[in-house]
Amino acid sequence: MEFELIERQALVVWLYTLKQVKNIRKYGHVHFISNRLRYVILYVYRDEQDEIIEKLNKLHFVQKVEVSYRDDIDMTWKDAIPNRKDKDILQEKSVVEAEEDTVTGDVHYDSFLKSLRDSLLNKDDLQ
Repeated sequence: MEFELIERQALVVWLYTLKQVKNIRKYGHVHFISNRLRYVILYVYRDEQDEIIEKLNKLHFVQKVEVSYRDDIDMTWKDAIPNRKDKDILQEKSVVEAEEDTVTGDVHYDSFLKSLRDSLLNKDDLQ
């Protein structure tokens, strides 16, 4: 058995009143209901979309039906802001660089050890 992706489309159904929301459930999957703005996000099969829009528009409590534009929007945001400095990436790089310094015995680590040794030797001389 092979998996087949069934295309779905989101519809925004604007209502006059929310009393009949249960009646809309038979037309598709209700994803979200806005009580304040009185709309419903309804997912339907794409091949049945036109028929369902016509049926919904005939209902007396439906103000209008709109097709969602979410599929048309480009959702890749990687380079949306040019020259952006991502704090998370910079922190990851600094952690990796610090780990490399301790492993390879870089100058920073060696200088720290030398200063620590000198400070300990100076304390012994003072006593």
